[in-house]
Amino acid sequence: MKEFRKELLDLVPYTPGEQPSSKSKIIKLNTNENPYAPSPKCSIALKEIMDLGLLRKYPNPSSDSLRDSIAQVYGISKENILVTNGSDEAIRLLFLGVLGNQSTIASPDPTYSAYPVFADTIMVDYCFIKVPLLENFHFDWQSLLETQADLVAFANPNAPTSLLEPKEQVLDFVNKFPGFVLCDEAYIDFAKANSSCIQEACSSDNLFVSRTFSKSYSLAGLRVGFLVGSTKNIAILHKLKDSYNVGMLDQAIAQAAISDQDYFKEITSKILATRSSLSSSLVDLGCDVVTSSTNFLFVKPPKGHKAKDWFEKLKNQAIYIRYFSSGVSSDFIRITIGTDEESNHVLSAIRNFLENP
Repeated sequence: MKEFRKELLDLVPYTPGEQPSSKSKIIKLNTNENPYAPSPKCSIALKEIMDLGLLRKYPNPSSDSLRDSIAQVYGISKENILVTNGSDEAIRLLFLGVLGNQSTIASPDPTYSAYPVFADTIMVDYCFIKVPLLENFHFDWQSLLETQADLVAFANPNAPTSLLEPKEQVLDFVNKFPGFVLCDEAYIDFAKANSSCIQEACSSDNLFVSRTFSKSYSLAGLRVGFLVGSTKNIAILHKLKDSYNVGMLDQAIAQAAISDQDYFKEITSKILATRSSLSSSLVDLGCDVVTSSTNFLFVKPPKGHKAKDWFEKLKNQAIYIRYFSSGVSSDFIRITIGTDEESNHVLSAIRNFLENP
């Protein structure tokens, strides 16, 4: 009798934020998508490929032109870059390359909730250690160090808390830690300048940095990311990727987006301005708002109001935000930074909650 592996049958998949129909008239602030369109240059790149009829051919297997553009923006070598099908594939490949039977992986808790799922999909007998955050929501570096795990993975800035760990602390941990370290920088473009560890990863034996085009480059629908590490480490992980893991359109559009740094800076500045305004307004309404270095806010309603209730009430008004029901996150809602108009709708709804509890 044919049967799937027990590990697969027992696996609980990752649950992404709800994706309503594109025809739905809602305010969608639940999956940290960019509220602005990607660079106009993306349309030009798409048209060129279609006009030349190139889709009948396979894409470049290593995304060489895109790697060249990424390398130019960050001042690194293309040999330090592995382009992937979203940053999720980058993370999966690293986990696959490191984790085996009796391996140990550790993460702060909470952080990106897909890490345990990615580890489970490898279907080996491994151990996952969750290290609670400190009371101030920052990482407990000492406890992470004491795990002596084969791999430590975390998002920085962190999700869902939105907090940034100082670069100096990240690098100090990397230098002390004997295993591999994944610094997932999906939201780093919304943090203060010079917070990224990309350049340091190129010369490190154990540090990897993952990035995505989904957030700051407005390309969540495209699925392009990349992993940065030493040339030796990237060459090893390159063996694990699919032959053509990133499509021709994906490569060309992502290259157009990252090449248009003026547009990137323009829309990022808009998001940061809206973030500041929305945060201040929520604080004025009595909410506790964690200092954000991302394109979302981690918000605790005033005393007497429950985060889950606000999540449900906003959804009833066609305003989608994110709520995590476990641990410290259960007292908070996560609100993606949208346009100023969308933020005003959220504020109007919350004011109504406060006036009519």
